[in-house]
Amino acid sequence: MEKEIIWTNQSKNDLKKIYEFNIDMIGEEKAFELIQKIIDRTTLLSRPITGGTRYSSHKRPDISYQKLIFKNHLIIFREKDNLVYINKIFDCRQNPKKLKL
Repeated sequence: MEKEIIWTNQSKNDLKKIYEFNIDMIGEEKAFELIQKIIDRTTLLSRPITGGTRYSSHKRPDISYQKLIFKNHLIIFREKDNLVYINKIFDCRQNPKKLKL
């Protein structure tokens, strides 16, 4: 059974920021392609997930986050029942102290 993927407001905002940042560097068309590839990569999460790497949040140690890496981007998500919540998309080329979850 496939899981439904839910994009949080934070993750949608992260995609927007990544898109806007990359327009100047690689152009509008390539920036859009990058966003589409990140979204496409998350479709992997709709199938059963085995293994994977856990991500600990100092703010919310009670929630078990997982991470998926696509190129320079860290996709942080959590599973609950038959849903997968995409919580954050983070460009790993930034200072890791900026990653707040």
